[in-house]
Amino acid sequence: MLYAGRHGSMSSGELEHVIARNSQFLAVVRTGAGDGRCGLYDSVSGKYIMGVQPGRVPEYSFIQEEAPRMQRGWRNILYELIVKGKLVPNKTVRRRLGDDMVRDAMDYGFQRSPRNTPEPEWNHSQLREAS
Repeated sequence: MLYAGRHGSMSSGELEHVIARNSQFLAVVRTGAGDGRCGLYDSVSGKYIMGVQPGRVPEYSFIQEEAPRMQRGWRNILYELIVKGKLVPNKTVRRRLGDDMVRDAMDYGFQRSPRNTPEPEWNHSQLREAS
């Protein structure tokens, strides 16, 4: 099953633009060093929400051998912001993620968060060998 919406990587600037235009009191703040890193902050309380790495942001999160170990994907970032109530699931966000993924974020929360692959991973732990 393929998800509707955009597939592939996205630039961090494009992701920041989507977040800034469709958020609920969320400020996107770039670091002064000019390396492209940015942080997402709650505009009302000033609380840090999460960061976005510079350059190309992959579609799904993954763990790599060298630092930084965790590479967050843009689908995971948008999904988490919807679950936390920081991103408005409007037409633009639905076009990026797809209606099914937005509905899962609003109805199920982190239980249905996107994985490394959109296909379900089968749990074979309950299978027993025939005797």
